[in-house]
Amino acid sequence: MGPLWLTNIVISILIVIGLLYSLRNYLLTRRLARTKFTNSLVALTAIFLIQNMYAAYMFYMLSWSERPEIAYPLLMLNILGLAGFSIFIYLSRA
Repeated sequence: MGPLWLTNIVISILIVIGLLYSLRNYLLTRRLARTKFTNSLVALTAIFLIQNMYAAYMFYMLSWSERPEIAYPLLMLNILGLAGFSIFIYLSRA
């Protein structure tokens, strides 16, 4: 397993940790105000959580079977995903 694959896995795990924290906050908010918006936030966060857990698993599996050249484009996609997640957190906290 090369450093690019490991970086992909670490970024995915960081996003999962952030999503778990967000999900916790949204569920607490949902307990107080059960609206379509809070239900949508919980559903969207759950979908992103599943996506990133699967991505970390796939990066691990690909690291043992694929060439290292594939890891770099996937790293770029993962970094864009992290940027999108950061914007999601920033906007939902405002």
